[in-house]
Amino acid sequence: MDAKTFGYLYYKTRDYLRADIIREARLTEEEYDFYEENLKLVLEEIYRDRVISENIGGDFVRLTRYIYDRISDQESGKTRPDAIKTRSGEIVSLPAVGAIEHSSMSLSQAISQRRSLRKYAPGELSAEELSWLLWSCSWARDFRSNERMEITLRNVPSAGARHPFECYLMVRKVKGIKPGLYYYHPVKHCLVLINENSEVFAKIEDGCFNQEMVTNAPVTFIWTAVPYRTAWRYGQRGYRYLYLDAGHVGQNLHLAAEAIEGGACMIGAYLDELMNEILEVDGVNEFVIYIAAVGKKQEK
Repeated sequence: MDAKTFGYLYYKTRDYLRADIIREARLTEEEYDFYEENLKLVLEEIYRDRVISENIGGDFVRLTRYIYDRISDQESGKTRPDAIKTRSGEIVSLPAVGAIEHSSMSLSQAISQRRSLRKYAPGELSAEELSWLLWSCSWARDFRSNERMEITLRNVPSAGARHPFECYLMVRKVKGIKPGLYYYHPVKHCLVLINENSEVFAKIEDGCFNQEMVTNAPVTFIWTAVPYRTAWRYGQRGYRYLYLDAGHVGQNLHLAAEAIEGGACMIGAYLDELMNEILEVDGVNEFVIYIAAVGKKQEK
């Protein structure tokens, strides 16, 4: 789903008039007529599901209480999920974790000065700085695998060490790394090039509703969740843990960015359908859960 399709559906289901939908969604008359003719079934589905969505928040909390808990797939002996996704493509090495220079900034200083940063200095990040940021929030310091269990241990907490996230990066300005969309391998500590076509940047900007920080950031982190990694162990309650775990990742990135005289802006407003499509995930077994724009602070 692209931004225009979303715009049509969004304003149409809010009972906007034709002229208002065309203006707000930036459509031509022909595009509006095309959507009117071809999205009737989609609109019916949205109207039908809206009745369910009105109370979904409360229902989610209520129905993931332990009173509704069932035997998990782990307890049932079902095959454990892999802890890391397999990705192929051009490999881009990063500075080794052991070679990263750690900041002398105190933890109390990093916490006290942490702010959401939406405007960035025009320069690049270094590969060492990117390596440091990834070390803080996505790197796996240990990988353990057997027939019964496969886990990674990282610098952020995760329920049952399930670490359900995959990390992708939109790299614009990192010294020594060509612009493109990358997958980060948490065990090998390297990047895998997914897409270097310049069009992918415009798509990601659209997917983030053209928020200024995504357009200007040297690097944008995009995390997807693979829910079954957690649900295999915890059932439906595991979906609660996805969002708790995402918060841990985001805070570590914030503090690590402060330590390199930079900052981050965490993003929860994005077009799910488009972002999932860009990363070629299905939105069910894997879906975008959190985004962060990162860059250096401007000189005062």
